Amino acid sequence: MNFYKPYKQLNRLVQNESFEPTFSWGLRMAVSGTIPIIWGLATGHLNAAIWMVISAEAISWIEMKGSFQTRYGILVLGLLSCNAFAFLGTLTGPFLWISLICMFGVGFLATILKNIGDRTSGLAISVYMLFIICNAFPVGNFEELKTRMALINYGAIWAIVVGLIASIITPAEEPYRREIALIWRSIGDLTGTISKLAATNAKAGKDSNLTILNEIYKGENEVRNAIDHSYEYNSRMAHQVNQKDNKKYQLSLVRKAAGLVAVNVIAIAEEIDKLYIPGLEASLRVRAGTLLGAMREAISRLSVYVISLDSEEKLLAISHINRMKKLSALLLQMPMPKGHNQAEAHKRILHLIGRNIKLMESAIVRLEQMGHDKPIYKSYSLIKTAFLMNPMSIWRNIRLLFSFNTLTTHYALRSAIAATLALFLSKWFQIDHGYWMPFSVMIVIQPYFGATYKKALDRVIGTVLGGLAGSLLMQLPAGLHFKEVFLFLSFTLMIYFVKKKYAIATFIITLNLVLLFDLESSYSNSIMIWRAVCTIGGAGLAVLSGWALFPTWDKEWLPIHIAGAIKSNYEYLIATFFVDKRNVNWTRNKRDVETKNSNVFDSYNRYMEEPGKEKSSGYYELITSNVRITRNLNNIHMDQDEKQDPHDKPTKGQQARINESLLLFNQLADQLKKLDPDMDLKKIEADKHTHSPFYLNGPQITSLEKIIIELKTMAEEMGHE
Repeated sequence: MNFYKPYKQLNRLVQNESFEPTFSWGLRMAVSGTIPIIWGLATGHLNAAIWMVISAEAISWIEMKGSFQTRYGILVLGLLSCNAFAFLGTLTGPFLWISLICMFGVGFLATILKNIGDRTSGLAISVYMLFIICNAFPVGNFEELKTRMALINYGAIWAIVVGLIASIITPAEEPYRREIALIWRSIGDLTGTISKLAATNAKAGKDSNLTILNEIYKGENEVRNAIDHSYEYNSRMAHQVNQKDNKKYQLSLVRKAAGLVAVNVIAIAEEIDKLYIPGLEASLRVRAGTLLGAMREAISRLSVYVISLDSEEKLLAISHINRMKKLSALLLQMPMPKGHNQAEAHKRILHLIGRNIKLMESAIVRLEQMGHDKPIYKSYSLIKTAFLMNPMSIWRNIRLLFSFNTLTTHYALRSAIAATLALFLSKWFQIDHGYWMPFSVMIVIQPYFGATYKKALDRVIGTVLGGLAGSLLMQLPAGLHFKEVFLFLSFTLMIYFVKKKYAIATFIITLNLVLLFDLESSYSNSIMIWRAVCTIGGAGLAVLSGWALFPTWDKEWLPIHIAGAIKSNYEYLIATFFVDKRNVNWTRNKRDVETKNSNVFDSYNRYMEEPGKEKSSGYYELITSNVRITRNLNNIHMDQDEKQDPHDKPTKGQQARINESLLLFNQLADQLKKLDPDMDLKKIEADKHTHSPFYLNGPQITSLEKIIIELKTMAEEMGHE
């Protein structure tokens, strides 16, 4: 078995690279950064090459996500940013007070860009990196300014060429497929967590393992984040896509299928939690566990097929789906568990798995109907590419950039003030390589105090250890070219680790800088000592500003997030039961409330990590109850979609329970002011003429009863808050 372990690890790395291409991004960075150095060494213009490397590295930090149009646009903006802020930094370098004013503006703008999303966070680096470094090294005359700007343009254009070459051979819809594949993969991981719940219940009996249940909440959150990221790439839902654009239409349906599979997987977890698994026959337990494992494998293989479109992966996915069918059929033939509740939960689980089988099969059919995915260069002609930056797109981006909210504005002001103070200290005291102080501030500072503190710690540790390792590396014989090889590898590895292990990424970045300084023959141990000192100072300023300047504490924002999520659930309930006809586009409400639930969950985790007094457990109960209401509303709609005649009216008894849920929600809404005094919620009231647009079957009634229970629980918790 050990013989196959390295192969399995390699295969896992290859698969991970398909989903999240960090090595190819690192390779792009390495090629962009090392080719100018090779040119500089060959021609004796290493000093000039260093400036080319700086701008090439700034451009290479831009993450190449999304469509070719998006990539092309963000690279062009990167080039413009490098020019504008290198020019501004160079001109203001000799003047202290003007430099400080500009640093404030640069820090504010860069933070807004960081906060918009992954792609613009790379653009933010080109803004503050070029300004800070060029400001630290002003020029003496106009000719030197022209030379510097030319070198910066050469480096940036070279990095753009490398980026476009990497993109132009990519299939046109692969970025979209990758985002969808990540949804499927996160659902596969969630299914694995649910299998743990079943195994835990089998050992521990009826009492569920709370740790596993919390992992399920986290897994559900990961699924939601993956779905949200896919909407950042393509915000149009299935019913909004023009069917003439067949590829995007089919992919939007594959994404919708993934979201519905996730709903069923969560419902399966709730049913498993009801079961007394030790009381089941051993053969039933084994086959049920095998069925869950088969579902996980089917979803995982489907995620690989979405990104690869490989016929072998399709066959593997179909094979696992067929295995699910056989196992489901075997379980249906076995005697039902004893007890009505046990039997109902067992039937419900098999029914939900049957739904997922159909959804996965439909996803495979949609991918087949999508047809062959053409490379970018066949989708965009040279003329078309030149006009991809349309004015309306630029205007939308500008409006997004200046759409401030309180959190973003406070974060931007905090960053700008801290970076300006760091620049002042470095210039006023003429600290050697003092530009590392504002640079560290801009890298370390995060919207929340806990995240800032963690990143500061990682950066300091990585910088100190990287400096020590670099000093030892300099002792190697020059003729063996170890340093050049390590330089290339460092460009690649710092990208790979920047999102996985920031401390390791900082270690490699420091090593990279040591190698660059050594090539320029300006390296000394004192440089690394001052870099470490400035890094510690900058990180300390970032942490201090997070505490003292417009601090963002989740103990203040968490109640507001909770109120917003409850409000979204209220609107979801109304859109479900209190409309003239059934809401066929209910997934819009589902997505809205699940996104807010995800934000609440993230806020709660940060709240628990904040320093201070003992935390309130009532918030957790409110959050989990609200999440369960969302799940049950989802289940009601999923059951409704299966009905042969979905237009029958509810009975009087059903309508009475529906009206009771509204009454309870209205009473709860009256208490939301405790959480958010500015909450504005438009309530509706039920009367004798009110009726739901559809009849409720048995599972839907069960879901409605669960909603009523959760509303009563939440009202009780709100009374204690």
